[in-house]
Amino acid sequence: MTSLWLAWQLGLSLWGVVTSWNQKRVPRVHLAQKGAVNKTEPLRQHWLLDWGGWILVSSVGGFAPAIAPEAPLWLQVVLFLVLSGGLLRLSHALDSRPVGHGVIAGLGLIALSLDSVSGGAWARQGALGHSLAASGVGDLYGILAIVWGMIACRAWLTIEGNPLGVAYLTGLIALWLAWKGLSPALGWGATVSALTLSLQVLQRERSERRRVRLTLQNQPVRVVRLSNGRDLALHGAILLGLCAVALWRSGVPALQPSGLSPLEGWYLAIGITCGVGILRTRSVRPLPTALQRAWLVGALTTALLSAQPLGVVALGLLLYWAPVGTALQETPIRLSNLPVRTGGNE
Repeated sequence: MTSLWLAWQLGLSLWGVVTSWNQKRVPRVHLAQKGAVNKTEPLRQHWLLDWGGWILVSSVGGFAPAIAPEAPLWLQVVLFLVLSGGLLRLSHALDSRPVGHGVIAGLGLIALSLDSVSGGAWARQGALGHSLAASGVGDLYGILAIVWGMIACRAWLTIEGNPLGVAYLTGLIALWLAWKGLSPALGWGATVSALTLSLQVLQRERSERRRVRLTLQNQPVRVVRLSNGRDLALHGAILLGLCAVALWRSGVPALQPSGLSPLEGWYLAIGITCGVGILRTRSVRPLPTALQRAWLVGALTTALLSAQPLGVVALGLLLYWAPVGTALQETPIRLSNLPVRTGGNE
């Protein structure tokens, strides 16, 4: 099932590269009741054509083989397609695509975290399962968990949630992977990612409060109570404590030599395809800068310390390519106003 899952993801990645290469985005034109007004709206394709969404939901749908581990391969494939298709339809039923993707990523995190404390059957028997007797999270599902966390953080910021919430979420993910990860690479990668994001969030909160003070300095009445910054120091101490505990729990990382396996070719093909697509559309930034940096640092750290570096890099690129696809399909191009005839003689 692993080879079929990787072939499916490679096909979706190639679909995205070809689509983004030849994509033409034309805004819709609406006629108002009084005169003609040009308005641009995001192009919304049919949900079955959302290749970026398919990549994301397939990463969660990869748990399908664990539902019926003794079933024949064809039935496992059917379960995978049904589960992935249902998740994709759910993501499109929500208000916006980033929020829908965040819900799917959150479901993946919840499923993997509950599985890790209840025997770890899904992490062993899923499409990317480690197939070991040990109960825990392997490197491949671990990097998916880190990336799922980033996608959930993007959804939280999209609905204008407190930015400190994303720092705490990534800190808790680091603590969990340090506890249940089967290698120190996961704990270290998630912790470095959490530290990178937390420092950026705290710095931004501090600078934003300074801007608020400047804008309210000459106002006769202040209706907003400004903080003196002590709460940020407390948040910073708590986040640093979480990361310190995660590093202590992870243990000392050791570089583990990895041998080549038949799956390495799939990972290499997926990594190259997604890398080409990302470089081709590098002007598209589907994530905030802070999340991009945390994503990059976490994936690279995990890959350097992992026994499966090629697989970690490939999956990190794959799930970054998915939101790029969303941005490509929903970003309109503004054209000059079209001439509209209102009647009368020419």
